[in-house]
This record gives sequence, structure tokens and C-alpha cells, in this order.
Amino acid sequence: MEPLHITILDPDTGLAEKAARRLRAHMKKHGVQACVQEVTCYLEISRQGLQGKTPVIAVDGSFFQCKNLEDDLLAQFADWLTTDVLAQKQGQPSGQQQGQSE
Repeated sequence: MEPLHITILDPDTGLAEKAARRLRAHMKKHGVQACVQEVTCYLEISRQGLQGKTPVIAVDGSFFQCKNLEDDLLAQFADWLTTDVLAQKQGQPSGQQQGQSE
């Protein structure tokens, strides 16, 4: 499977970089390859139509607005991504991981 493309959009450079590192670690813990980058440029965030709506995490073109970029939220987001989103990409029902059956 190709790696996920994840972008953290937030004008606070330090916060975005720290969140990207933590999200990379969470995804790695789940055994999922992910290319995590950050966008902190106000102009680019505005081009995406997200001015005043950050922080946002974009995954393969889908945008998810977040309350914050704290570690517990990033851990929950990584859990959700690996169980639901990736399962759907692999054609499995939501909440069912590969190799598990009901």
C-alpha cells in the first residue's frame, strides 16, 4: 500500500512541526507508512480556504478541522485513521482491522 499523505496546516510553525513529528511517531507505532508535512504559510492556508479554521489535518485530500494539536488528539486521530480510514481503503467494514473477523 502507498504511504498516506498527511498535511498539518497551522500558521504556528513550532506547533505544526511538533505535531507532525508526533503524528509520524503515532502512525509508525501502528505500522503505517505516512508522509507527514506541515504547511504554515498564511497565503497557502488561505488558498486552501482554511483561513481562520486552523489547525487542520489533511489526509489524501480530505480536511479535518481540529480543536488543537495536542498529543492525545493526535493519538486518537492516528487510531481512527488506522482502524477506519485504512480499512475502508482496503475494502473492509469500518472498525474491523485487517486479519480480524467478527
